[in-house]
Amino acid sequence: MNIANISIKRPVFISVIMIVLTILGFVCYKGLTLNDMPNADMPYVSVVVTENGATPENIESKVTKQIEDAVQQISGVQNITSSVSSGMSQTVIEFDLSKNGEVAAQEVRDKISSVRGKLPTDADDPIISKFDMSATSIISIAVYGSTDNQKMTDFVDNTLKPKLYAVSGVGAVNVSGEDTREIHIKLDNNKLLQYGLTSGAVINSIKSDNIDQSTGKVIDGDNQISITTNSKIQKVEDFKNILVSNKNGTEIRVKDIATVEDGIVEKTSQAYYQGNPSIGIDIVKQSGANTVEVAKEAKAALEQVKTSLPEGMHADIVTDNSTSIKDTVDDVMNTIIEGCILAVVIVFLFLNEWESTLISASSLPISIITTFICMKEMDFTLNTMSLMALSLAVGLLIDDAIVVIENIVRHLHMGKHPIDAAKDATSEIGFAVIATTLAVIAVFLPMAMIAGIIGKFFIEFALTIVFSMAVSLFVSFTLVPMMSSRMLRSERKESKTFIGKFFGWFNHKFDIFAEKYSHLLAFLLHKRITVLAVCAVMFIASLSLIPSLGFVMIPITDKGQITVNANFDSGITLDTASKETKQIEEIVKKNPEVEYVYSTVTNSKATVNITLVDKKQRKISSRDMAQKLGTDLKILPGMDITASAASMGGGGGSSKDVAINLVGDDRAKVQAFAEKMKAEMAKDPDATNVGVNTNSGTPEVKMTVDRDKAADLGVNSSDVASTLATLFNGSTVTKYDGGKDRYDVKVLLQDEQRKNLSNLDGIYVSGSNNKLVPLTEVTKKVVGTTSSTLHRYNKQAQVELSCNVRGLSTGTLQNKYLAKIKSELPAGVSLSVGGMNGTMQKSMISLVQNSVLSVLLLYLVMAAQFESFVDPIAIMFALPLALIGAIIGLYVGGSQLSMMAAIGIVMLMGLVAKNGILLIDAAKERIKKGMPRNEALVEAGLVRLRPIIMTTLAMIFGMIPTALATGAGTEMRKPMAQAVIGGLITSTILTLFVVPIVYTILDGLKKRFAKKIHRKKSTPIDSESNVGI
Repeated sequence: MNIANISIKRPVFISVIMIVLTILGFVCYKGLTLNDMPNADMPYVSVVVTENGATPENIESKVTKQIEDAVQQISGVQNITSSVSSGMSQTVIEFDLSKNGEVAAQEVRDKISSVRGKLPTDADDPIISKFDMSATSIISIAVYGSTDNQKMTDFVDNTLKPKLYAVSGVGAVNVSGEDTREIHIKLDNNKLLQYGLTSGAVINSIKSDNIDQSTGKVIDGDNQISITTNSKIQKVEDFKNILVSNKNGTEIRVKDIATVEDGIVEKTSQAYYQGNPSIGIDIVKQSGANTVEVAKEAKAALEQVKTSLPEGMHADIVTDNSTSIKDTVDDVMNTIIEGCILAVVIVFLFLNEWESTLISASSLPISIITTFICMKEMDFTLNTMSLMALSLAVGLLIDDAIVVIENIVRHLHMGKHPIDAAKDATSEIGFAVIATTLAVIAVFLPMAMIAGIIGKFFIEFALTIVFSMAVSLFVSFTLVPMMSSRMLRSERKESKTFIGKFFGWFNHKFDIFAEKYSHLLAFLLHKRITVLAVCAVMFIASLSLIPSLGFVMIPITDKGQITVNANFDSGITLDTASKETKQIEEIVKKNPEVEYVYSTVTNSKATVNITLVDKKQRKISSRDMAQKLGTDLKILPGMDITASAASMGGGGGSSKDVAINLVGDDRAKVQAFAEKMKAEMAKDPDATNVGVNTNSGTPEVKMTVDRDKAADLGVNSSDVASTLATLFNGSTVTKYDGGKDRYDVKVLLQDEQRKNLSNLDGIYVSGSNNKLVPLTEVTKKVVGTTSSTLHRYNKQAQVELSCNVRGLSTGTLQNKYLAKIKSELPAGVSLSVGGMNGTMQKSMISLVQNSVLSVLLLYLVMAAQFESFVDPIAIMFALPLALIGAIIGLYVGGSQLSMMAAIGIVMLMGLVAKNGILLIDAAKERIKKGMPRNEALVEAGLVRLRPIIMTTLAMIFGMIPTALATGAGTEMRKPMAQAVIGGLITSTILTLFVVPIVYTILDGLKKRFAKKIHRKKSTPIDSESNVGI
């Protein structure tokens, strides 16, 4: 081949190219970002609207439905998911994945701005943001100690947060559990009644007294001077002296009707670390930033701050996602190195020459390093998927070099000069090597076109292998023949060392094995039906193992982290919720596998983050531990608890194994059916942590205004609402300048006067002539419940039924209940397969479609190589044989069928085709030279046996470290490696016999067909009878 000849003639030129590629590769490697998963532009847009004090039902009707109606008109909208809680509506719009996320966000902004006038006037402006998968916490810090919480808050706000924000790549620093300073003016309802005052009068007095504003300008000669009116409160105590009213010469000040307290904002959440109250800090990186580098700098900033921590205060890292990423990268790098070493050992074992082994081995690092250039140009990152591609490609990358150099060594043994041997051998094998490489590329290229979210992740995996294979092909046709022509010699000296004798013995035994293989092949070519029947039986038998494997979409990785989510009975206080969370923590801490516990609590739910000891120090996986905790925590009453293991790349949808969405226009009907299914699923021993995403109603009292009575007494409904909101929820009326910061000043009722429902009976509002009117005269009190959270999917009420799985595969249990639910669905209720589950199903369908495309491209590549549309069928017939070993490999390895295993099976198609191409190509060359067909097949098998076995063993040994790895994230990689190893073993053994046998059958059919055509042509036909045909 020309490129090989040029390389042989110009060794320095090729060496310079390789050096340049290596240097550029190293530079690009250093510039690659380290992340958990590939960066993916997800066209998901979130719209959040808050309306203080509004019930979920009111927000759903007045806010959420308005937003849903507006955004559904935008082109490309796939699904609309809404979550409505007290005072807040969140709507997530999912667009077609082909749509640009920034464009989608802008279109949503335009639509929302057009309906802003239809939203309640007291609703805050909608917050519209593009979904960013990388915008998640990379590090969580707990600040705790014996120090007062407010002092810790000041330290966090004034010292720690600014330091963390200064770190390059940090996008946000979110804090929870703070004691934020707030000035409270707590009204005494009895005193208000005594002086005939309302809360509104107090608010107006405070607002008008505490002012600092620009009030105009004055011209003084040539100068213009601004006028500022200042009546700022200088000390908290000064609020007490604000004049509220002057009745009959009696001054009534704030201190006469209220107490003034320098307090804190009423807490809505609390954080705990190892059982101690703490302040939680979550560090979120910027999109595209290097997770590991950002985490490293953030930890350095924390260590610097720790030196100035006040006495009694501590700051610990409780979760660090960068650790699992770094561990995964390190583990994959180790498996790549180990795989390279094992592959090189196999080459040395067969070639028995340091020179040829060194040449083959040199192709590995150059191919891998050069691939980093392509990855950098494509804006890829070093992540689980791209590194997994490199680890699996180790055996593939050395294949081309092995085939080329083995053929060069064979030509050398014929007595040729090294330069002639390099030229002739590369030319002879060139097109076959190109075809085998294109076969692998043809298999993986369609994998880069998988639709859906999964496709966003697999594009880096597929293209990384494609890039590396293309580079490997280039190296095999340039560097390998050039080095072979300079380093290899025709004569072969026998080594007298032990190692030399061993390799001599091995090669002698392999030659005997090759002779026996050729005799067996010659024999089996006459027993074709028997061989094919045995293969068919083996294939059918292997399929019977599939049900026992089970199925999971994406394997769960063991990150050593577990999340326990607890939904409390509605209506409890934050203190009560904290006490119940303590019970969860006590049960969790009883397990020796638990290293530490970090919890965040609200009055409706708690999230307990559990970090386990290193997986090498425990005998139980994080998944099994989560199931155990889920069972242990069932004894706690008053809460719905789920425990799930954190998984690499996990995200979106339910945190449980199985999630089924029920939707309908009638919420009550959907809820009732979901509860019925929940009760049945709870009885199933294979289902654990069964639950629905709704809980019992939150207690509510409705103060219904009697409009007629209110009008008679001169009472405005708005005064009723504002009075109740101020007294029982508090109203922020002004700001207090406390030096470094400005703090809210809130007016509300005294604590003991807003503890129970009877307090409502003593409230008065302003009526005609400023006369106080009892609230009981114009309102009716109705006690009931309201939903705590409402869920909607595509403008319908939605309830999610979910559970974890024990004993069965996830897919088996889910299919069981999907079938059951479909058969029992009541009118008006439907089953939704949208959302994350629907997206996964679409991705799986796309995987199957692209696998078919891979097979088609593979067939076309072989047809082009053989100049025949029939001959490739012999190799295609061998593809199912790989499935036999793949299933056995997964079964022995204890792995489930998954998308990762499916990718491994698809990968096998290329590997099987590589071996078949080498075999058939050699046979056809000999047939062209006049050799009888069967004899040509036997000789081709004998000649190609060594490179086929070498490349197969190199691939197997290159992947053994991945299949046996126990480090971080191995659960994702192992199924693929197990499927490939098992499939290679069976397919290689069977292909060496089946492909030649099927080829003879096809060749016989071609000859029979040709004879029939020949007979028809040789039969005399009347020329006139041919007219019109």
